[in-house]
Amino acid sequence: MKKNMKNLIILMQVAAVPVFAGLAHAQNFGLINQQPTTQNQSATESHTAATESHAVTSTQRTYGQGAAMRAYEAARPYMASDIANSHYTLGPNDVLTITVQRHPEVSGKYIINMEGKIQFDFVGDIVLSGMTKDEAAKVVIKRLQKYIIKPDVTVVITEYNSKVVYVVGEVGAPGKIYMRSDTMSLRDALLAANLPQLTAATDKATLFTPSANGDVVLKKVNVYNLLFKGDLRENYIMKPGDTIYLPPTLWAKIARFLNPITQPIGQAAGSAAAVAAI
Repeated sequence: MKKNMKNLIILMQVAAVPVFAGLAHAQNFGLINQQPTTQNQSATESHTAATESHAVTSTQRTYGQGAAMRAYEAARPYMASDIANSHYTLGPNDVLTITVQRHPEVSGKYIINMEGKIQFDFVGDIVLSGMTKDEAAKVVIKRLQKYIIKPDVTVVITEYNSKVVYVVGEVGAPGKIYMRSDTMSLRDALLAANLPQLTAATDKATLFTPSANGDVVLKKVNVYNLLFKGDLRENYIMKPGDTIYLPPTLWAKIARFLNPITQPIGQAAGSAAAVAAI
């Protein structure tokens, strides 16, 4: 009996060797096949590649390889838009903190006025509207070089006030959304507005985009597919001045119409019951 048990244990150990070897190979597969990152590859490219790889892999598990690649290629422009348009250009009402090392007399907070200028102490007005903060720092350095030897200037955007989009209708916090880049994805705007409420007709949203000639371009947006099905084709890019409107559902309209009628009746019934109890 003991001999049979010993033979059985040996047989199980031999059979387990290829299984554990396969697991070990699976665990190290990513490291073995991972290509070394070159020094010239930027952090943005690495992040984008990792995001795209994860998106393709997740979609393949759900839909299969062929359908996954078609869906991914259709959504790819919308996925890359946030990275491609992440810069911010300065505008009126933005607040900057300009620090000049070893020169506190010309350091401080400055507001860009409606003319696109800051009233910079010691050197006068400087036009900064339409520039990035790095470009603004170079302009300030150039102006200060007349008075300071090798000025070391740092520009920080303290308040983003010049660019807004509007989210109105059935959302948790309707109103202005201050942008931190020159564009904003529709999904980010909805998240900033605390998402649609249960009373929203999320499949009937409308995006209003003003044009230079005064006309308004309308786009129908299925917010339900965007937020709850992950359809990035609905993730339109919003520009300053755009408005997204989420209308109420039919049942929400009916409830709001009946509320002024049913509320006095309910109050009257409550008063009558209180009188009867006396």
